[in-house]
Amino acid sequence: MEWIEQRIRRCRSRSCEEVLLFISDNLFRTRRNTLDIIDQVPSGWSGLRKLVRDYVRRSMAIYHDLIFGEEIKRAVMEGYRSALRGNLHSAEESNRFILERFCLSKFVERTSDLYLDLVRTRTWHRLVDAGFIITSLGEALSRKKKLGVKGTLTGERIFLAGKPVCKRHLTFPQYSRDLHDLGVKGRIRCKCGAPAVALTLAMPKVSALIGLACHLSGYDPRNLERIYSNLSRIVHPYGFIDFDREKALLVWFRDYFMLSVEFSKITNINIY
Repeated sequence: MEWIEQRIRRCRSRSCEEVLLFISDNLFRTRRNTLDIIDQVPSGWSGLRKLVRDYVRRSMAIYHDLIFGEEIKRAVMEGYRSALRGNLHSAEESNRFILERFCLSKFVERTSDLYLDLVRTRTWHRLVDAGFIITSLGEALSRKKKLGVKGTLTGERIFLAGKPVCKRHLTFPQYSRDLHDLGVKGRIRCKCGAPAVALTLAMPKVSALIGLACHLSGYDPRNLERIYSNLSRIVHPYGFIDFDREKALLVWFRDYFMLSVEFSKITNINIY
């Protein structure tokens, strides 16, 4: 906010001010979805590309210590290059990937490296196909509550958001934990009705991943959820693979700017 206000005070043209108000959504006073203003993108000005390059370079500091930090940095640059080519679809797909990878980094950081192993070994989808999924933050919290174990979902306690399995359905033992080791008491049953012996990790869908990452970081997830929904609507079904280049850069940068502002709050890193 302060950075935008400082830049506006330094503007020497109306076009400069219009661009800065556009990328900050009127100094964060409005919450317009990108598709609502896709036909109202202002013309750029001579300092636009320098502004974007400078901000992008500074924003990389946010990702230095993240598990998927290098992947995120590469995705930011790929989004920037796609926007310069007028391929808004690919640019916004990069933004969506950045959001997913940021949240996965924060989630793994506060839970279990087993999730990292599931990504690296490409096993994640096998658990999804077997039904071990979390569809929302509320579902994860309610599963833990039903097991009667107090405390957060940090560390090994993330298994409490998993699913109970009996000996017969213990098909992923390396990604499961004994019920008693987790402090679960009482009769817990598997989906088949047999007594459960363990809890198997569940894979969060994107909406759940955003909610869990923010919940574990002590941050309100609503802004990131709104941004993700916004990005998804751009990527599908409209295309935008051959957009006006200056406008594509502005639209991509607006959405990346909004994302990075949220990231900087969560990581407590001020890039200006």
